[in-house]
Amino acid sequence: MKLLNLAITTSILTSSLALAKPPEPELGKRWVINNAYSDEFNGNTLDKRKWLDKHRTWKGRPPAMFDPSTVSVQNGNMQIANKMMDKPNKKYTISGGAVQSIGQTAYHGFYESRFKASRLNMSTTFWLSNRNVPFEGKNHLGQDCDNDGWSMELDIVEALGGVIDKPFGVNFRKGMQYNTHVWYSGCEKGSRSRFSKGANVAEGDGTQAFNNQLPEGEEVWQNFNTYAAWWKNENEVDFYLNDGFAGRIQVDTSLLEKPYSRPMSMQLLTETYDWGRPLPTPEQLADDAINTSYYDWVRSYYYVDADKDAQQQLERIGKADDIFVESAIIKTTKLVRDTLQFTYLYESDENVTAEFELTKGNNQVFSKKVNLKAGYGHLADIIQLDKAMDFDNTQLSIHLLSKGKQKIASAKPVTIKVNVK
Repeated sequence: MKLLNLAITTSILTSSLALAKPPEPELGKRWVINNAYSDEFNGNTLDKRKWLDKHRTWKGRPPAMFDPSTVSVQNGNMQIANKMMDKPNKKYTISGGAVQSIGQTAYHGFYESRFKASRLNMSTTFWLSNRNVPFEGKNHLGQDCDNDGWSMELDIVEALGGVIDKPFGVNFRKGMQYNTHVWYSGCEKGSRSRFSKGANVAEGDGTQAFNNQLPEGEEVWQNFNTYAAWWKNENEVDFYLNDGFAGRIQVDTSLLEKPYSRPMSMQLLTETYDWGRPLPTPEQLADDAINTSYYDWVRSYYYVDADKDAQQQLERIGKADDIFVESAIIKTTKLVRDTLQFTYLYESDENVTAEFELTKGNNQVFSKKVNLKAGYGHLADIIQLDKAMDFDNTQLSIHLLSKGKQKIASAKPVTIKVNVK
């Protein structure tokens, strides 16, 4: 539980509420941490209840192979230290790394990671995907057979800190390259098609980028940046860079009407690309100052009704890490005769009690309490008094109380004034 200083200024409070978390929820909605796909990487080993240190079905793209020995957790980061292989394995000569979620149930929600890329011509990535499964029925391409199949891929970001010999290489160094793919294995043996939309011109259509560039002069290997995607439904994904909206994709529907309709697993990995040349040299791969990708954390969230529970998918992994800063803020107030209507935002890692209080001078005029569920929520409530004049020059406050009734956060009070002509 991260407590917010109760005397904090409004500007700092607003900044804290906006820092590294999902967009402001709609009224009546709440973001809840999804522990199966979240990790602060604060230990000294990879949490094997959540993660594999390899990829289930993929060795890597030559010449880089995924090597568990490159993966470690230290100094508050999950690190992938790319290197030359001690013993080349046929077409593989470089060791990259892959961390893949045990869970394969990541579905509609918000996914974000804060990381710093290596300074190599190898990617540092954060993405979701699933396996190829049989396609049922006739697709939009007019094909219908027993042996066709399809899969999905959501590339939240592919960052590349080195300098490659393609004009679009600068985009991978200085911004957020994201994509959506729908893969189709056709009726003809060996046929495979990809239907893509996204900002990544190397593997997509290069469209729909909005504000996906880092500030002038900054590159992905220099600092930690936060990359995120809100997988909203079967057809739409929004992307965020350092909490700013970076673009929206309407997923390609060439194959089927609602393509993003299956759960996926999560990948944090480094790899070489066919189009990313020149390859990193042995000297670069031996240089610890540039060869490592650093993942500070990964966080995932359900989007639910504010009064509904969200069932955690992997109960065995225990309690989620502290994510939210315990806080509250009054959004709007509206006085209608003897009724005060108001909306508010709150954050809490645990279930809390909210106390609504009206004060006039040093006297309490009204108080009531409601129970709030853990998460980042946006709610409305009312206070009703005998006469509207009772509200004149009163202050509305919201206090968050822990289970022990200790006050852990307060919203900045709002003064209510009644205009009498």
